[in-house]
Amino acid sequence: MRINDLVRLGTEQLRDVTEIPQKEAMILLAEVLGKEISWIMGHSDDESGEHERFMELLERRARHEPLEYILGKASFYGRVFDVDSRVLIPRPETELLVDKAVELAKTLPEEAHIVEIGCGSGIVSIMLSLLLPKANITAVDLSRDALHVSVHNAQKHGVSDRIHFVEGSYLDGVTEKIDMLVSNPPYIANSEPLGIGLSFEPSLALYGGSRGDEMLCQIIDLFVQREVKALVCEMGYDQREPIALHVKEKGLNVSFYKDLAGLDRGFWIKEQQ
Repeated sequence: MRINDLVRLGTEQLRDVTEIPQKEAMILLAEVLGKEISWIMGHSDDESGEHERFMELLERRARHEPLEYILGKASFYGRVFDVDSRVLIPRPETELLVDKAVELAKTLPEEAHIVEIGCGSGIVSIMLSLLLPKANITAVDLSRDALHVSVHNAQKHGVSDRIHFVEGSYLDGVTEKIDMLVSNPPYIANSEPLGIGLSFEPSLALYGGSRGDEMLCQIIDLFVQREVKALVCEMGYDQREPIALHVKEKGLNVSFYKDLAGLDRGFWIKEQQ
């Protein structure tokens, strides 16, 4: 079949799956052919011998499997990270978490000890290591499978010797003094149904308890108990009020930030002076 016929076929098959069916069809075909999308566009009349492989990928996407899992990679902060079903797919809003952590780090010593709770694919810890090269980064995750992915990504981006990976829950195994806590923990309520795309992602990294904010509150408690200087977390768009109440009960002040859609997406706390 010609390339333009494959793109047309793929576009039709993905029409009910994505808002950009033609683009995704071209992305999948480019992956199969080992070419850039620009090459696909310039060779639309060429014959392709990869019809069967392309159809296999199309069928996976038609079942709503995320494009990133099919490709085995995702973009975050302008870099490409390897991902699979053992870890969450990076979201653009999590770049705001990195931005806020870097901003807060400027108020700390250059060699500050920054701990990420729930590192998943490693994207946050890796970016912090790249953006704050003198900082000491510890990345913790309960899932050994997720740690395998994060260690691989750290090696890929050349920072594996600057991040200490720990298998554990919350701060298990982290005994050193901590200057900053960073986390994008599970924050979906256990009873909340997942969209069909999210159902492919690990539930351990999505569900945060019966209310959804239990892990966030536990991290705030650890911030107080361990006398950490700064904390920044991502949260659900509807969790501002319970987080503000929990922080107030601890006698602290909290600030919130919004994502690009104008929704509450995270918060930060600094130690009381």
